[in-house]
Amino acid sequence: MLIDLHVHSYLSRGCSLDPKSVLARAETHGLDGVAFTETNTQDGCDELLDIAVKSKVKVFIGLELATDRGQYLCFFPDPMKAPEPVQMWGSNREKPWNADECLPKLKGLGAAIVAARPFDREAGNPAGDYVRTLKLLSAVEVYNPKVRAGANELALEAATALKLPGVGGSDARDSLDELGYAATLFKTPVGSQGELVKAILGGAFWPVQMGELPRLQRPGEAKTAEAKAKKQKRRSRWRH
Repeated sequence: MLIDLHVHSYLSRGCSLDPKSVLARAETHGLDGVAFTETNTQDGCDELLDIAVKSKVKVFIGLELATDRGQYLCFFPDPMKAPEPVQMWGSNREKPWNADECLPKLKGLGAAIVAARPFDREAGNPAGDYVRTLKLLSAVEVYNPKVRAGANELALEAATALKLPGVGGSDARDSLDELGYAATLFKTPVGSQGELVKAILGGAFWPVQMGELPRLQRPGEAKTAEAKAKKQKRRSRWRH
């Protein structure tokens, strides 16, 4: 089952993508599911779940938590019951939330946590080698088409050192055209939010590079991708 684990919509500040349009575009690329990981919030997840009722592409909910030491994709078994970050730690306008405080708290609430673009120097407060010290991660994002190849390669090295699986996600935020370049292939079907969290914790999945490389990368640089798939509903086949 092919799921893009890192997508934003107008529920994220600074993003204007309509969720319905995201799902329609995702379907044209052969994706089975999309995880909306809004920045620092799950507010509005009820709206996304309402849209999911009529969507052929399954909808999953997460959040991308921005901390003083990196960004993290967090997935709860029941997002409707998960507290908002601002409720737990107050405003982050003056300074970003503290990773050492936030991540253990989210893990204790049952979240599956994935380090997102940890070595991307263009992201605010990248995790860098701090990610190698974390024992509570379920995976590392090792293929993000918006990140330079070298940063993806460092993420893959960190995942290998931690003995963790890697995921792929488009990180679509600015345009629908950013969809369809990356996803995560799960070994077994994922039919619900709870099953997604269980699957991420289980580790039976692989990052997938889809379509032609974005201009940011050149042929031969994308060593972090586990497979290549055509954009138009052609998928990579994996052996476990």
